[in-house]
Amino acid sequence: MKNTCFYMRRNLLLILVLFSIKINAQQSSAPTCPMGGDWKFSPEFSDEFNEFGLDKEKWMDLVPVWYGRQHTRALFSPKNVKVQDSTLQLTCDIQKPEEVTYENKLRSLDKFTIAIIKSKERVKYGYFEARCKSMSANVSNAFFLYDPLDPPSKYKEGSFSEEIDIFEIVGNPTPDLRKDRERVYSTTVHRFVTPYLEGVVNLNRPSLPNQGAKKRMPFDFSTDFHIYGFLWTPDEMKWFVDGVEVFSRSNDYFKTALHIVFDCETLWGVPDSKDLPNTFQIDYIRVWKLRDNH
Repeated sequence: MKNTCFYMRRNLLLILVLFSIKINAQQSSAPTCPMGGDWKFSPEFSDEFNEFGLDKEKWMDLVPVWYGRQHTRALFSPKNVKVQDSTLQLTCDIQKPEEVTYENKLRSLDKFTIAIIKSKERVKYGYFEARCKSMSANVSNAFFLYDPLDPPSKYKEGSFSEEIDIFEIVGNPTPDLRKDRERVYSTTVHRFVTPYLEGVVNLNRPSLPNQGAKKRMPFDFSTDFHIYGFLWTPDEMKWFVDGVEVFSRSNDYFKTALHIVFDCETLWGVPDSKDLPNTFQIDYIRVWKLRDNH
């Protein structure tokens, strides 16, 4: 009996030691925030996309109330979301007629398939960084924060639904869009007066001071990976490309927690069919929070 208790205590001690070593190793291997200062890495909102498949504990690959973009007849499809070769891959493709359902035909979502992931939890304030490579097609590749309201609040008058676009980029815009979109890094902040329904009811958006920016980059978004960062504090908002600040504004309204979203959409016209299927790749998303912000 004494020997049994001894071995049980020894095994328990060994488990505690190994657990402590694992926790310390995770903490020591956590990426360092490029902002410097007293930042804490947030693994619950970060993802290296090294697993076999999307982490369904963190992400949704379909938003139940947002089917797609009706004006370009594009449907969000979980089939277009993959984790492969250590990257998140969001694909735009042409729909096969035999796969179009009767419901989606009625919804005018019967020409393209597009893709989205959305964090299950909301985050307020932090430094957000993603290493991405856009697809080479006339498709919006986006990284943004949005949706502070749960139903039924967002469907009632008297409040606001907010969005912070970290980037919207296009790898191969059609000729009519090249002047405005070719190699142009675009970011905007929005406040939508409720009622608000994604892709359908979001027309009432008050103009905000210093609302956004368009910056022409010295590179094509689709030829290589680049690092896109966003600093969000109670007082300021700053956007970065490859460590260089490209836009900033004071934080006047954006004080509530938001979901993290990546998506690809046929937002500005339609892509050339010869460019499809095509894929937006995300190497990682990393999030840090200031220790004195919760």
